[in-house]
Amino acid sequence: MKKEDCLCTFERYIVGEASPNEIKQLKSFFENDIELNRWLKDQLVNSSEMMNPDIKRRILENIRSRTDYNASMHATVDKKNHNIRFYLRKASMIAAILFPVTILFAIGLYLRPQKAELFEVIANKGEKASLTLTEGTIVAINSDSKITYPNDYNRKNRFLTLKGEAFFDVKYNPEKPFIVECEDIKIRVLGTSFGIKAYENENHISIVLNTGKIQLTTPKEMIEMAPDERIVYNKTTQTAIREKVDADDYTSWRQNRLRFENESLETIVKTISRMHNIDIAFESPHLMNMRFTGTIDNTNIKSVLDAITLTSSINYRSDNGIVYLYK
Repeated sequence: MKKEDCLCTFERYIVGEASPNEIKQLKSFFENDIELNRWLKDQLVNSSEMMNPDIKRRILENIRSRTDYNASMHATVDKKNHNIRFYLRKASMIAAILFPVTILFAIGLYLRPQKAELFEVIANKGEKASLTLTEGTIVAINSDSKITYPNDYNRKNRFLTLKGEAFFDVKYNPEKPFIVECEDIKIRVLGTSFGIKAYENENHISIVLNTGKIQLTTPKEMIEMAPDERIVYNKTTQTAIREKVDADDYTSWRQNRLRFENESLETIVKTISRMHNIDIAFESPHLMNMRFTGTIDNTNIKSVLDAITLTSSINYRSDNGIVYLYK
């Protein structure tokens, strides 16, 4: 009996509409599914205290005895010659499992196909967020960014997607690599700390490694990174450039500092506009191509703008909530 058919029969059994033959098939299915037997034991052990303890104990003993019996039979019986006798001897044993309503409901949940749910953690413009995942990995999320991960995270694997910028301090687990997907690239680690900047409206993805090792996969190559290395990936050409950096400079946005290395003023303005949720416009378009290198105090928008104006011939003014840059 397939699980889909078993579920339909199970639902008819609950409302008293299942035929004797269907009930027989249902019992046989439950009795011979070792995984289900083990799962039922777990459900009973962790079930509500409202269940009668004596009933709970007897059902648990029944499941245990059937599971042990199952294992020995599989080890010693020639299935080709003894299948019929095997099922007949076991069919009657499952009745005690089926009666309690709590267990019936639990079996229904077990059999019914579960849709994967996705959880999202969002930091809007002008905000930051933090997230501690179930196994201890800590994620700091920068402004206008989103982390998405499934509700079964850390059961079989550790996988999530990022849109925007985040810093990851990954809990070490050699059995379950931690994987981050950003558009068409994947970052795979076991336990390390690193930062990713991957905004959809920007043509480059930046990955910087603070500690540990990273395996970066692009559509064209696989790259292994070492601490204090930065990879800049071009979405258009699908090419990556490696450079040696001070990793802390590129992840210090967590401490309200911004580091720019020969960045255009257009890129800098996008960053501070996003982090402070403020509109910034250029009165003189040619200013967009000016380039800057340095670290800026990002405590508030005024400190950022003052740092820019003090190191250049640029000035700024505010009008109706919009900041205008001019020469």
